[in-house]
Amino acid sequence: MKRNISMQNEGKIGKVIRFLLFMILSCPCLFAQAQEQAVYDKKMEWWREARFGMFIHWGPYSLYGGVYNGFNQHRGGAEWIMNRCKIPVAEYRARASKFNPVKFDAEAIVCMAKDAGMKYIVFTTKHHDGFAMFKSHASEFNIVDYTPYKKDIVAALAEACRRHDMKLGFYYSQSQDWCNAGGATARKLMWEGWPNPDSVRINHFTETHRGAWDCLQLDATFEEYFYRVSLPQIKELLTNYGDISVIWWDTPISVSDKLADEMKKELDKYPHIITNDRLKRPNFPGDYKTPEGLVPKVEDVEGVDWETCMNIGSSWGFRSWDNNWKTSETLIRNLITIAARGGNYLLNIGPDAEGVVPDEAVSRLHDMGQWLKVNGEAIYGTERSFLMPIWGECTRKRGKGNTILYLCVFDWPKDGKLVFEGNYKVKKASMLHDGSLLIIRKTPQGIVIDVPVSAPDKVASTIKLELNEKLPSVKIKSNTAKYFEIVDADSTT
Repeated sequence: MKRNISMQNEGKIGKVIRFLLFMILSCPCLFAQAQEQAVYDKKMEWWREARFGMFIHWGPYSLYGGVYNGFNQHRGGAEWIMNRCKIPVAEYRARASKFNPVKFDAEAIVCMAKDAGMKYIVFTTKHHDGFAMFKSHASEFNIVDYTPYKKDIVAALAEACRRHDMKLGFYYSQSQDWCNAGGATARKLMWEGWPNPDSVRINHFTETHRGAWDCLQLDATFEEYFYRVSLPQIKELLTNYGDISVIWWDTPISVSDKLADEMKKELDKYPHIITNDRLKRPNFPGDYKTPEGLVPKVEDVEGVDWETCMNIGSSWGFRSWDNNWKTSETLIRNLITIAARGGNYLLNIGPDAEGVVPDEAVSRLHDMGQWLKVNGEAIYGTERSFLMPIWGECTRKRGKGNTILYLCVFDWPKDGKLVFEGNYKVKKASMLHDGSLLIIRKTPQGIVIDVPVSAPDKVASTIKLELNEKLPSVKIKSNTAKYFEIVDADSTT
């Protein structure tokens, strides 16, 4: 019996020793993980606070306005017109040489973004057509060397952003390039552009040449293109324009892990720069997800940082015949819903060939800015609430020792009683727009709030609910290998 007890004690001691050894060995790893998470959270802090940014798609494709040979481009955004209409390289370059956006005003663009309540701008420094909107020594196909304009658009925008304390990010097409030999070309069928009578031959050519439609595109390999144009231009963007906040990659066709690692090594020199998930999939996940043209399902963005990019109209680049503009109500409610699910809203404008933003986009941005002047507290610096009421959306924010919920009401109750499901300890309820206090009471159905008969705002009225408790923190981890599809078709969401 004594021997059995002794053996049991030895077994217990052994378990304790093994546990202690496990803790000793795992502690450095756990500490390193916690430290890595802290660095990531610090890096993402301003971005999570921002919630709303401006995307700008602009280049010589705006000269076409979505029209080629008298035909409206049949499918896709107008920035894809060279590929979808299979415009020959020499022809597109000749047209691009006339690009002269004399009405572009960087100061006005930045002020427009700021007045709209946007906190950062992401600008297309080079889209898939290969035209650089900045001075580049890697390719003469740029706005300074190739056009009568002779000015560096990126430099002007960077300077204006610094003056107005606006964060600036660069979109850069690291893979596709239709005008510099060797660049990747996504294959699109001829019917997506215009009714070319030579469609059969062209479609066959693109099928056998990895999407290319012009022999000039085949004069170099992709790797030669990468080291001659893409990587040098990335270095130029990172070094020539001051403090950059975001690098926004796109369509990583033909990019190998080796080449992606070359780009990542350059980025590693600037650890503060935030990057999206499109450098190379799936091994280079970046810092945040990029659902395109849609508000994702809650479960698809659980626990990660994400940003919906979307058009105000139906095309990223300027389309002269666009008549499918989203209403201000849709855009404001999109912003609220995205914030309620923990994401950012990157809303796109496409200036015309002279650099003028379409009136329809200007008016929508103005309306959004007006709403945010009153209700911005319910958007900026908020986090996902995990609540989806039937009458609207709910964001939340950390208060001083408590949690604040912002009830953004789309469908105002006709009986003057807003029912909010949940067993929360509520300290105070008030209308956000004027601070007026509201009567609240708990019922078996949840919290009932007596509200004014008429909605203060026909788009979305906000009630501030200050709790007497602190809800558990929302845990956000660094990005994962899961990603959203990259869409190049019209965005009508």
